[in-house]
Order: sequence, then C-alpha cells, then structure tokens
Amino acid sequence: MKNAYRFLCLLITMLTVPIFAQNKDPQLLLDEQLAGKAFQSQDYEQARALYLQLYEKKKQNHHFNQYVECLFRLGDFDTAEKELKSYIKKNPSNGKARIDLIYDYASNDKKNKADELFNEILKNLPESKNQIVNISNMLRGRLLNDYAITVLEKGAKTNAEGDPLYMERANLYQSMLNYQQAFEYYFLELEAHPDHYNIVKNKLQTLLLYDVNKSISDEMRIALLKKTQEKPDNEEFAQLLMWFALQHEDYDIALAQCKSLDRRHNDQDAHIINLAQICLDNRQYELAKEAFNHIISKGKINPYYGDAVIGAIKTESQLYKLNPNTETRQYERLNQRIEDACTEVGSKEYPGLVEIQADILAYHLGQSDQAVTLLQQAISLVNNKIQQCQLKLKLADIYLYNDEVWEATLLYSQVDKSMKEEPLGHEARFRNAQLRYFIGEFAWAQTQLNVLKAATSKLVANDAMSLALIIEDNLEYDTTGVELKRLSRADYKIYQHKTLEALSILDSICIDGNEISKPHALYRIAEIKEKGQDYPTADSLYLKIVEQFPDSYMADDALMHAALLEHQQLKAREAAKTHYEQLIDQYPTSLYTAQAKKNYRKL
Repeated sequence: MKNAYRFLCLLITMLTVPIFAQNKDPQLLLDEQLAGKAFQSQDYEQARALYLQLYEKKKQNHHFNQYVECLFRLGDFDTAEKELKSYIKKNPSNGKARIDLIYDYASNDKKNKADELFNEILKNLPESKNQIVNISNMLRGRLLNDYAITVLEKGAKTNAEGDPLYMERANLYQSMLNYQQAFEYYFLELEAHPDHYNIVKNKLQTLLLYDVNKSISDEMRIALLKKTQEKPDNEEFAQLLMWFALQHEDYDIALAQCKSLDRRHNDQDAHIINLAQICLDNRQYELAKEAFNHIISKGKINPYYGDAVIGAIKTESQLYKLNPNTETRQYERLNQRIEDACTEVGSKEYPGLVEIQADILAYHLGQSDQAVTLLQQAISLVNNKIQQCQLKLKLADIYLYNDEVWEATLLYSQVDKSMKEEPLGHEARFRNAQLRYFIGEFAWAQTQLNVLKAATSKLVANDAMSLALIIEDNLEYDTTGVELKRLSRADYKIYQHKTLEALSILDSICIDGNEISKPHALYRIAEIKEKGQDYPTADSLYLKIVEQFPDSYMADDALMHAALLEHQQLKAREAAKTHYEQLIDQYPTSLYTAQAKKNYRKL
C-alpha cells in the first residue's frame, strides 16, 4: 500500500512539475514534495527524517537548512548544535550555518558561546555593504535583533562604500517596534540625502497605515517637532512636519511651519494659499484668515494677492454667519469691501463674490430686491455654465426665502436639467425636493429624494437620506400627514430666518406631538440654541433626544452634536469622552462612529 502511494505521488509529480524541472530526478522531486508537505503540516519528526535523507544523498545546502529548521521546531538544540558544528567544519565559509549556531546557543541558555561566535563574525565582517546587510538580515530573521543592530553599527563605519546604513538601521528598528530609533535614522537619512524626501515620507506613510491605536502617530509627532526645533533651517524637516500635520488635520502646526519657512526663504506663497483654502474648506476660519492675511501683507505685486483678498472675504463672511452677535454695520462694511475688491482685483472671482454679496443684502441688510437684481445681472454677464448655474441656485434660494416659491422651483429645475448628472445638478434637485417638502408636497419630494440617495456627492446623498427619513417615518406613523405639515412649516420658517415663529411651532410639537415628530422638534430647537451660542441648553436638548428617544434615527446624530459641543465649546472633556464612547458602543453603524473614535483618541 505504501509503495502504491509513493508510485501515485511519483506519477502525479511527473505530470505536474514544470518542463524546466523535469530533468530533475523524479524520485528527488517526490521526496522533496513529501518532506515539504510534512513540514507544512507541522509533522517535524517526519520532515526532519526526510530532509536528513535528502541531505545525505545530495549534500545540498537547502536540504541541510530545512533539516536544522526541523530540529529547532522540535526544540532539539543539542542535536542541532552537533550537526551545525560538523557542517561548519566541512563548509567554513557558510555564514548562515554560523548564524544558526548562534541562534542554537542563544535558545539553549548558552549565551557566552553565542557571544563568542558572534564576536568572531564581527571581527571578520566583510567590507561589502551588501554582505554586511545580508548578515544583519539573517540575524534579524532569527530574531537576534541586538546582534543584527551591532553588525549594522560596525558595518556603517567599515563598509567600502562609506554608506552610514541609516535606512537599514531604521528598517531594523521599525521591525523591532522601536519607532523612536527608527524615526531618528530616517531623519538622519533625510539630512544626509535631501533628495530622498519622498522615500522617507513613503516609509512614514506606510507606518501610519498600520497605526491602529494612533500610538505611532503620537511618537512621530513628537519626533518631528523635536527635529524641526533642533534643525530649524532644514527645509525637508519642515516640509515633513507640514505633511504630517495635514495628514492629522493639525492645521495650526502646518500653517506655523509654512509661515516659518516663508520668513526664511520667501518662497512658500503657493503652499500658504493652498493651505488657507484647505483651512477654509474644513471650517478652520481663524487659521484661514491668518493665512490669507499673510499673503495680503506682501502687497499687490504678489501673484496670489487677488486670491488672498477673495479668500479673506469668504472667510470673514463665514465667521460673521457663525456669530449670532454680528451687527448690521459689520455686514455693511463687508458689503463695501466686496465692492472694492471687484474693482481692485478684477472679475476673476466675480461670481463667487456676488453670491456672498447677495447673501448679505438679502439675509442681513433686508435688501432682497437689490440681491435679486445683482444676481440677475451677474447671470446675464457670466458665460461659464457652471458659474451661471451656481448663481441661479443662489437666486432661487433668495426667491424661496421671499416666499416666491414658483420662481424658485423654476430655477432649481433649470439647473437640474442643465447639469443633470453633475454634483451641481444633484444639489439643485435636492433643493427643489426640499422646497416641495416645505410646501407640503411630500410624495413628490420623496420620489426625488429616493433617487438622490445614490448621488455622487456624499453631502447631497446624506442630506437626501435625512430628509427622506423624516418624510417616510412621519407618514408611516401618521398617514394623514398632519404632524409632518407642522414640522415642514417649522423647517421653512427656520430657512427664512423667522426663528421666533419656528420656535412657536416646534414648542407646540414638543407638547402634543407624537414619538416621531418630537425628537425632530427637539433637534431643531437644539440647533437654534446652538446657533445662538446657548451651548448648555443645546447640549441638554441633544442629550434629551438620546435619553427619551434612543431608537430614533436622530439619536446618534444628537449624541455626536452633544459630544462635539462638550469637546469644543463647553470644554467638558470627560463628558465629551463619555458621549463619544457611548456613540461608539451603542451606535456602531452610525455615520459618525469613525469621527467619534478619532475625537475620542485625541481626548
């Protein structure tokens, strides 16, 4: 039976081995396969015997290496020692066998012998860089990391190429999870070879990809900050710190570093204007303002002056919107500043400035007619299709704000048709669906929202899903739509900045509404309080939703808002940590879970 099995294996081997291997002894191939299968199955006793037979027959090094490996796996260090010594006598130039013997000694409580043999290797270390690295890698492969480091340290001084082996040492320390030392050698490499910037950055990027608990990021941040302080004139270190800061949304560090470089070299304008825009897009308005003003301070001859002026106006506009105490005279000054900017820097950003100016006129200065005229003129002057559609959306918003519903829906429909498969078209369709929701045409709105759930724009898709859920849940609970009409009317009042009228409707829903409409009403009141900077009241209302309506689709949203308020506005770190943790534990599938984890780690 055994012979029959061997014959079958032999036959299969002959039929399946590649053509280039068929000139090998078929019996040898069969024995190698059987030995390899036994090793993979962790049958080291059988594998040991088979590899020994193979070595005794063919005297090939890889058979001996596998035989020794089986002895190590079996813990038979005494036999391994004896075999390795015998082998080394016959093959004195085989470095791997010597390293295996060092491993044998180290594993068998014979450290003195291990040190003695290692010192022999160290004493006779070759001059070739590649051979030195190979010896270190073989030691590293046996987890003899201290010996491997020692080889690289000596080799860095003695190799014929004069290579300090910074990258090799960095890689070794990284494999040992000694990131502090790894960073040190990566930085030494960068200092010695500035043109290796991308190589070093890619190494660090790979490390961050596997940084599950963010401990590596913390060590990297400290190492980079320390290095930039030690070498303030090194541009590569500064660039590396900026890159790292942007990866982790530490915009303040990135801007400080960029400005520092600019003061020394006066060549960071493009980086600063780009960083300013990133800060603006991520609602870091004070930092965006600082960055834009840095460029403006350089004067009109700067090629980015116009971009900076426009950016500063956009930033100022956002800051005014966020502050409920912004006075009318401040909006009047900003309106005049826009007029001056259009004259000063030309019409390059004219449509963008018109949108801001229209907002100011309609929503803050009570001059809706002037806003409409301004937008109509701009639409007739602009030839760019996208800019024209953006202006039409703004005009439609103001029409809706003024209760001119049919004028608004006509413009939304025009943009939707013109930019059908584009993000701007999706935005127009959403706003049109929202308009229909405001006026109580829920079926029409829901049809459009269901299509928009698959929109390419994540923001539009999320907004569509939220509004669709409001309609769906309320109509499912109350098919008459009475409660939903109250909610939509309140939402329309909020849209029109008629806060007192909206609060009156929302308060009545909180008193006699149903379990679906109440959490929505509480949420809207909390948003109004938050916008008015009454953060304690807003926080308590968000938490009330979580406490009283934990199964509501709004609960995770409310919990995230409460945690953010506690984290950023109320400076209640422990409460924020508790609520981030609650969100992570109780709502693991929430859209906010990833951000909650990130914020929790920061705290």
